[in-house]
Amino acid sequence: MQSRRLNSGEKVASISAICLVVLMFLDWFGLKDAGELELFSVGRNAWEALDYVSIVLGITIAVVLAMVVLRFAIGSKAPASTDLLVAILGTVLTLLILYRIVDPPNFGSFRETWGIITIEGTVQFPIFLALAVALGVAAGGLLAAREEMLRRGRAGESPSSR
Repeated sequence: MQSRRLNSGEKVASISAICLVVLMFLDWFGLKDAGELELFSVGRNAWEALDYVSIVLGITIAVVLAMVVLRFAIGSKAPASTDLLVAILGTVLTLLILYRIVDPPNFGSFRETWGIITIEGTVQFPIFLALAVALGVAAGGLLAAREEMLRRGRAGESPSSR
């Protein structure tokens, strides 16, 4: 079994994915009533507040960690396309998080005895950290793909072409 060390792009992507796991359990959105009474204010993390975005988050984390395991298991024979997949998923994830920053989820409204209370989502600081980490996943995937292509290009050179 030939294993090798992770290149710098793979390190960036894997550290970003691990940070993303931690950030998903922090409150990304605050919930408060939009009325003048301000009866409550609570927080929601990524798992609670986001429907399909949390699925993309989970898939991205799983693919990044699978890329790391694949690199350690089969070394330089691992396909470079996994790095590009990580870059694509990181980019999609970045765009989805940015969308949720611009347009926080609507948590609905309910009727009480004194009227309708509308619940609005407010963006919390951890979502901005998650945006930076998602950019790290995308950049790490691109950097890893570039480094892998350069390494394979150098390995494919013949001695007479130098």
